[in-house]
Amino acid sequence: MRRLAALALILCATACTKISTEVSHTGPSNAGTIPGTLRYAVIEEPISLNPLLRLDAVGTDLDMFVFGFFFNIDDKLNYVPELALEVPTYANGGISKDGRTLTYHLRKGVKWHDGAPFTSHDVVFTTHAIQNPANNLQSRSGWEQIVSVEAPDDYTVKFHLKKIYASAIATYFAESGEYPVLPAHLLEKYPDLNQVPFNTAPVGTGPFKFVKWVHGDRVELAANPDYWRGAPKLKRIIYKIIPNDNTIMTQLKTHEIDAWFRAATSIYPQIQQLPSYGFRVQLKPALLYSHLDLNQKNPILDDLRVRQAISYAIDRHKIIHDVTHDVQIPGYANQATMSWAYEPNVVHYDYDPAKARQLLDDDGWKAGPGGVRVKNGQKLAFNLSAAAGGATGEATELIIQEDLREVGIDASVKNYPTVLYFAGYQQNGILQKGLYDAALFAWVAGVDPDDESLYASYRIPPAGQNSLYWVDPVIDQAEKGALASYDPNERKKYYSIIQKEIASQAVTIVLYYQRQIFITSNDLKGFVPAPATSSNWNSWEWEMR
Repeated sequence: MRRLAALALILCATACTKISTEVSHTGPSNAGTIPGTLRYAVIEEPISLNPLLRLDAVGTDLDMFVFGFFFNIDDKLNYVPELALEVPTYANGGISKDGRTLTYHLRKGVKWHDGAPFTSHDVVFTTHAIQNPANNLQSRSGWEQIVSVEAPDDYTVKFHLKKIYASAIATYFAESGEYPVLPAHLLEKYPDLNQVPFNTAPVGTGPFKFVKWVHGDRVELAANPDYWRGAPKLKRIIYKIIPNDNTIMTQLKTHEIDAWFRAATSIYPQIQQLPSYGFRVQLKPALLYSHLDLNQKNPILDDLRVRQAISYAIDRHKIIHDVTHDVQIPGYANQATMSWAYEPNVVHYDYDPAKARQLLDDDGWKAGPGGVRVKNGQKLAFNLSAAAGGATGEATELIIQEDLREVGIDASVKNYPTVLYFAGYQQNGILQKGLYDAALFAWVAGVDPDDESLYASYRIPPAGQNSLYWVDPVIDQAEKGALASYDPNERKKYYSIIQKEIASQAVTIVLYYQRQIFITSNDLKGFVPAPATSSNWNSWEWEMR
């Protein structure tokens, strides 16, 4: 989730608000509001509270409250300095002339929640922890480019790289680079971090302190009075785990909760009624797309004509209309339209069941009993999976299942609990282990278009997040080329190749680009949605009153 570019942020999108809508109702405070306390709902529970051991989006939201990154990303896709004072560039000397050394100057006066000072030693320790093969990380993409990290003094850190790595600044302790800085004084005594008390009781430098994790129910946070910007305006945050969309809606209306970030599009008509209950509904474009992944470990799905047939069989416009109520936008490339690397001229496998049938006929898949196609005695059948409990995913599955049935493909629905679906490789996660056939989920991209970890053959788990188990030399060569220069114009040439190859091969089928739905009480002030990884970039300014 989360990759930003070194020099590309100056090219951030200017269309972020052109297709957004906002509906609110002004009036007195809601009856259920607790001044100083924000209660917001999420449908999934974090796998761990240690940022190194999971990559789920909800986990990143928590990291933004508890931990510190070098930079956050604001609503205009600009860097907001946090633990680092400025973005390294060639001009300010932060990037060496040969592009292989990055220098960061760190903020003084920052404290960990237990009162210990934050220093460059914490950065060095966390870098080594990320590189430590004994730790069960899901991705080290980019971190293996670091030859060494040094701390000339308590507030300077230098990364020495094997070669130019274009996404370095986006990766190393940036918000969309996956990992914040961890406290050396608490963790360096352990040989690995897989089973340590910190994983359920974290200590960070962020605006909020961890208080309690009641599994299956909530995570509680309290304001950090020693936060370097000053004490947050909120006193308390309750992250409520409610694995059912309708239950969340009920608790919004009864004001048992105050917000729902990334609300389900499947119930958008009901959501539009919430302003009369004292809520603000914001519909914002995001660096986020929904897709169907076809596992290349499955011999049936390793066949290009079968994948093309599946693409032609799916009516994405019907999904967008019937399931998302036209909230989402049709998509074909794996980079969002607001990305500086977006390539519009990719193959479109638009809905055409006749073409799907012809491709399958030509590939030797003939109609068998019950209309299911058969080839060499094998039925054209596989499982279709999503995270259980999500109304949008489950409704999408039903449409895809019916579309595939119309062309002779038997797709059986087999869903999994969120915690298992998105679990890491070492925890036998369904996606990471490749224990699925066709999987539906969304991907939150970073501002940087770097997607090497997702598609390069040398990033197949546990070496990365290529849970497609896809091997494509064209992708491999282009991914390496895209990371060999800090010049966005040079990089864009390679990302054009990557997007065209991904679209034509139909290994991952982009269904649509997302606009996220943010539901917030009219009593919540200061919340500003952002299109990148998380909208919690300015949580110290939020207040409930």
